[in-house]
Amino acid sequence: GDQDGPGKSLILAPSGTLSKPGMGGYTLKSALRWEDKEYKLVQNALHEIAKGILDMLQPMHKQTSAAVSSFYQKAVEQFPFLHEYENYWPARDSATMYLKNWPKKGAC
Repeated sequence: GDQDGPGKSLILAPSGTLSKPGMGGYTLKSALRWEDKEYKLVQNALHEIAKGILDMLQPMHKQTSAAVSSFYQKAVEQFPFLHEYENYWPARDSATMYLKNWPKKGAC
């Protein structure tokens, strides 16, 4: 596709903290305003990509930069529209929440 030119502005990430809507933050679903079906489809695919690449026992901020880059690369391959978002924030937020909610030690 065409590269982002100087006239192309990216969709900026919402301000506030992810998943804390009552405290001035936002939820990914409300921030994106996608149709339910599209949201679930993209979320499920991103979760599968995350499981294959990221360390599921570490939060997003503790992942290696190589793993994060690989995750974004795969996400954009599957969903090219993620290029329209600053720093692929929908993919980042999806992975952040997925890792946060992943069962930790002691879970079957």
